[in-house]
Amino acid sequence: MKILCFTPLTYGDGSGWWGRDLGLTVRAFRQLGHDAQLVCYPTTHSKDSLGRPVQLITQSQARSKDWWKQQNPDLILLGLWTQSKYNPIRNAALASNAHVIERCDGDGFRLPFSGHRQFWENTISAQIDAHPHWPLTLAGIFGGCKAGLFEIFAPYFESRLAATLAMIPLFLSETPLSTRALQSLATRIKSNPSRFQHVPHPIDENVFSYTGEPKKNTVIAIGRWGSWQKDWPLTRKALEIFLDRNPNYETVLFGSGLPVGRIGERLFSRGICPQEEISKSLREAKILFFASRYESFLLAGGEALCSGCTVIGPGTIPSAFYFSEFFNGLTPSIRTASTLAYALEAEAQAWSQCRRDPHKISEAARHQMGSLVVAQKILTLASEINPSNPRKS
Repeated sequence: MKILCFTPLTYGDGSGWWGRDLGLTVRAFRQLGHDAQLVCYPTTHSKDSLGRPVQLITQSQARSKDWWKQQNPDLILLGLWTQSKYNPIRNAALASNAHVIERCDGDGFRLPFSGHRQFWENTISAQIDAHPHWPLTLAGIFGGCKAGLFEIFAPYFESRLAATLAMIPLFLSETPLSTRALQSLATRIKSNPSRFQHVPHPIDENVFSYTGEPKKNTVIAIGRWGSWQKDWPLTRKALEIFLDRNPNYETVLFGSGLPVGRIGERLFSRGICPQEEISKSLREAKILFFASRYESFLLAGGEALCSGCTVIGPGTIPSAFYFSEFFNGLTPSIRTASTLAYALEAEAQAWSQCRRDPHKISEAARHQMGSLVVAQKILTLASEINPSNPRKS
C-alpha cells in the first residue's frame, strides 16, 4: 500500500521529525511493509536528513489535484488540525481517489460551544505564545478579541467547520475526552459524530520502554520553559511545595528556557538533551509532572508511561485523564500549585506503598500508544472507509 502523510509545515528545522508525530507514523507504516512517505514543505537550509522517506513539495503542488493523482496513493493521512483554511489541500488530496484521513491534533475545544471557558483560556494562551515579543497584556487582549470574534460570529465559524468536516470521512482525535468534545460539536453543527475516532499519538516503543531499571525517587518535567503554555512559575511553585514535604525526592527538568545546573533545593535543570538521555531518565524515574495551561496530547506523557512512569497533571487538560487511566492516579480539577503538589504527594505515596507496577504501566501504554499499534489501528480504520472502493487494500 502506498501511503502519504502530509503536513503543511517546513521540513528541516531540526525538531526531531522522525521520532514523533507523522514522521514516526511513516516509520511505523514502513515497518509494517508499506510504501509510506512524509510530505511537507522545504526549508532553505535543512538540518534534517534528506535521505529519509520524505517528499518536499511547494504549496501550489499541495493544492494541485493533478499532483496528488500522479502520486497514485492508496491512503493519505493529513495533519491539518481541522482548520478550514486548508480546504483546497483537502479537495486536491480527495481527487486522488485514495482513502483520506485527518489527524485533529487538538484538545477538542475547537469552538466556544465545545468548552466555553477552556476555549477562551486556550485561545488567549495560544496568542500569548504566538507573540512572545509582545507585551503580555497586549497579547492577552489580542487573544481575547480573537476568542470574542469566534463567540460573536459562532454560526459563521460553525458553518465553515461543518463544510470542512463534510469533506473528510474520518478524523483521528488523540484522547477520549477530546474525541467526545469533537463528537458533541459535530452533532451541534449537524455533522456525523462517528467521523471522529480516538487514536493516540504514536510513541517510539524502541526508545521509550521499561526494561526493569530500579526506580528512583525522581520527578521529571519536560518542556519549553520560556513559553506561556508550560507555565514555569506554577510548575516551580508546585514542585517546591512537593519537595519541601518530601525530602527524599528530587526533580530533574529537561528543555529550553532555564539555566543548566542546580536551580533550587533538589531541583536540577539539564537543558535540551538527546532523546536517549531523556529515555534513560524516564526509565529510572517514578513520576512525570506537568502544569501546562493547554496541551493537545503531551507526547512526554506518553513517553513517560511507556517508560514505566506515572503522569501527574491538571484535570483541565484532556490528556491528563487519559494518562491517569493507566495507573488510576489523581487529576486535580483546579490548576493551582497546592492541588498539583497534593496530587504529586499522593502519587509518591502510591509508589512507596508498592501500588505502582512500572512493568504493567509500560506494557499497557505501549499496547495503546506504541507506533506500530497506532499505525495498524489507522490501517484498520482506513479499511472500513467506503468498503466498495476497489482501491482498498
